[in-house]
This record gives sequence, C-alpha cells and structure tokens, in this order.
Amino acid sequence: MSKEYTEDIENDNDEIIEDIAPFETSSIVVYSRDWTIETMFSQIISKNIDLNPKYQRRNAWNDDKRSKLIESIIIGYPIPEIVLAENPLQKKSFAVIDGKQRLLTIAGFINPEEFGYWDNGGKLIKLTVLKNLVGYSYNDIKSNEKLSNEFREFLNAALRCTIITNFQANDVLYDIFYRLNSGSVSLSTQELRQVLNRGEFADFLIETTNSIQPLHLVMNLSEPDKRLRDIEVLLRCLSMIEFSNTYSGNLKQFLDGTMAIMTKEWESYKTKVATIYHLINDSIELLKDIFGDYRFVGRKFTNDKPESRFNRVILEAQLFFFTRLPKELINENTIDKFKIGFINLCQNDSEFRSSVESSTKNIDSYRVRFQKLQHLMNESFGSNLNINPF
Repeated sequence: MSKEYTEDIENDNDEIIEDIAPFETSSIVVYSRDWTIETMFSQIISKNIDLNPKYQRRNAWNDDKRSKLIESIIIGYPIPEIVLAENPLQKKSFAVIDGKQRLLTIAGFINPEEFGYWDNGGKLIKLTVLKNLVGYSYNDIKSNEKLSNEFREFLNAALRCTIITNFQANDVLYDIFYRLNSGSVSLSTQELRQVLNRGEFADFLIETTNSIQPLHLVMNLSEPDKRLRDIEVLLRCLSMIEFSNTYSGNLKQFLDGTMAIMTKEWESYKTKVATIYHLINDSIELLKDIFGDYRFVGRKFTNDKPESRFNRVILEAQLFFFTRLPKELINENTIDKFKIGFINLCQNDSEFRSSVESSTKNIDSYRVRFQKLQHLMNESFGSNLNINPF
C-alpha cells in the first residue's frame, strides 16, 4: 500500500471523523463472549452475523495470509478479537465493526462454495508449523481420521468477541471504528457505512464498481479499490448531484443521509440512480476528451499541467454541471474554451484555487467553487445554467 494511498484514506477518514456529532456514552453496553469457531460459523450461516459475500471481491487478504490464520487457530495461538455491534432494531443480529477479513477467511474455509472468499477454493498453503496440512481443505481435514485432533482443535477453538449494544447513534460506531484502526492498516469509513446501511443500494454501489469503470481510471486505480474509496467517491458524486441543496458542511451526515434515503426508498430511486450513473460515465468520458487523459480529470492545474493528486471536490463540481449540460452545445470550439478557462481558473483565480483546497466544512468554498464553474460553463458552452445549489 503506497504512502499516498494511505494518506488519502487517512485524510478522508479525518474529515468524516471530525463531523461526528456529540453523543451520549452512559447507555452504551460493551461485553465479551468467547464463541467457538463452530458457533461463530453457525451465527454467520443463520445471518445473525452479516458478512455480505458481495464484498468478497474487495478482500485485502491473499490465501497465504488466510492460511496463516487457519493454522494459528488450529495450533491455539491467540487471535485478535472480533468487534460486533448489535442491531438496535433486531436483537441478536450483528454488524461487524472489526474482524471481517478474519470471519470471511473462516467462513470461506469451511464453506468455499457459499462464500467464495479464497482464491484457491480454501486449500491451505505455505504453512510453517503444520506443514502436513499444506494442500488440505476443510473437507480434506474433516474426512481424514488421522487429522481428527486438528479438526477438533479447529472447530472448538475460541474466538473472543466484543459486542457493543444499547448505543443511541451510529456516530458511536464511527468513533469506535476509527479508534480501532488508528495506527494499523488504514480502513475507509465507507466500509463501515456499507455495513450500517445494508440493502440494495449498498449492493448497487459495490456491484457497479466491482469491474473497472471510468471512475477508476480517473482515480488512477487499476482494479476495484480494496478499501472502497471508489464507492465513497461515487457516493459523494451521486449525493452532490441529487441532494446538494441539503449539504450543510457535514460530509459524514451528508453521505450517511444519502445511504439511508436510498436504502429505504430504493424502489423509487433505482431507475433515477442508474440514469445519473450513466450521465456520470458520459461526463467523465467527455472530460477525458477535453483534458486528454482520465488522470487529468478532477485535478488542479499548475504551470499548465495537471497535478497528480486526485481532487474529490473538483470532480464533484465538474460532474454536477457536466451531467446537466445539453449535448447539442458540445463541440470542438466550446470544449477548447472550457479547457483554457478551467486551467486559467486553477492558476490565476486565487478564490477558486483556495476553494478547491479548503475543508469540506466550508460552505463558502462550495459557493465560490460552484459559482465560478457555473459561470465558466455558461461562458464556454453558451448554456444558461442557473443551478448553483450554494
């Protein structure tokens, strides 16, 4: 994981965490349970613990690391605890706050057909202690009488689970999620957002970005992002296009709100969302043609050259207007005028440049950014857009 990649996630997370509203902690109940592997798997199969196998293509582990976990469990080595949050609307039903890769590894080892998480179908590789199990699957171990001890050790091994319940707001879970992952591998808060808003809209976001899309090329990603940054950027753009007039400077609240509305009212929104997504792709293709490369879309320009770092607020604003631009106004002359004008905005308009470098909390920056880009659109394309929501 590159330094820039890690910094991007950390910066995004910091913005979200700063938006957490004050919450009451006195009612929160935290307790621990030791569940055997067998019990844990039964909880997963009964969907009391929701792992959502749709995520399996975004896994951050490989079979080497998965095998090491299974080996550690059989040996009896300590395993990091699993952190679960009880669904306040459905008792004894849990969302995974920390430990999803571990649970998917276990579930995929026991039942690779159901979970499909392992690349090789759940065969152990590169073991350093239990070398006699290399090449074995769960069923191989189960059916081999000589391995009955290893099979029993695996199923009876205890996993420590910490369970959070009786919390009054999801902000508590964001805070816990952030603290658990501080100083370790950087996880995107979108991973938690997907868990807390399970449903068809969350599935749409993951399925849509499970193959390379124009958005990935803009973000300079060669594959779907393991930390769901592509999903969060798509959610930001969809939210800004559809609900920008509700944005108050709290990005977390804004994105959570979109997820909640779309999840609850997906039947009435799904056709519209699909249409907006089609317009987003068309607009990215047009912006790529204007600037000459996907990697130049959603970037500031300095010394007539695009900066390498992807800028989310620029992409949001570009797509907000280009998804609404009448196609008949697009020609070689108008797109040249826009390109020259946009580079000039970045390099010579200090207000605009400041607006794309400031915090997402600054509504004045949104107002300036959208106002100046709207003026440029109208001046370049001869349009009559008057849609600045800020």
